[in-house]
Amino acid sequence: MSDSSNLFPINTIQGCSVLQTNQDQISLYIPVIPPTLHFSSSSLSSEETQDTKSMRFQPKFLKYYIENCMRIGKVRRIDFASREVAQYTTPQVCAFIHFDCFYDNDNTKDMLACLDRDGKYRSFGFENDNDSYIKFGGPHSRPHLLFKINHKPIDSPKEYDRNIEQVMAENKLLIERLQEKEELLRQVSEHLQAWDSNQDPNVVIALSGLRKIMGDTSVVEVEL
Repeated sequence: MSDSSNLFPINTIQGCSVLQTNQDQISLYIPVIPPTLHFSSSSLSSEETQDTKSMRFQPKFLKYYIENCMRIGKVRRIDFASREVAQYTTPQVCAFIHFDCFYDNDNTKDMLACLDRDGKYRSFGFENDNDSYIKFGGPHSRPHLLFKINHKPIDSPKEYDRNIEQVMAENKLLIERLQEKEELLRQVSEHLQAWDSNQDPNVVIALSGLRKIMGDTSVVEVEL
């Protein structure tokens, strides 16, 4: 699905003006995005409900859901990762959500108060414009998304001056240069081994200096 609005109607009940906070970094954490999570609603017809249930809540929907359904704030980026979860047999997706700002509305204030009081907040769904409540569905009791405070957010610049292709090209160049350095060290090591039996004082002094440069701790100072 390319357009998330087909699955999640935009919640225009809650405003989206910027909430003034004293926080320099705004970041939340979702420990797991349940793989069986989907939307259901009593206001939907049986055909619509069946179609909605066939569309599970995927990680790619998270940014849209936070910004337009929960109306919590403007998302800067989301970092996804995998982690072991006790009740699942395979690693599950977790998410670190970094915000540019929070929105000044009742939903956001309730969430922040809950996070401040309990350290966690559960999103069971959201209100729709036609006074219906779109809720999560799933096999477990009261399916939801659990939000926690991310106490150690990774800072990043708001604007990137390089695209992914440039970063990949630079990474490839660094790898090539590293391989060249490793090959040069290999050749030097071969020469050191070949010269090791040479008793010429000048060669011994030169070898001692080279080994020091290469970090050989077994080098003994040469007495002149």
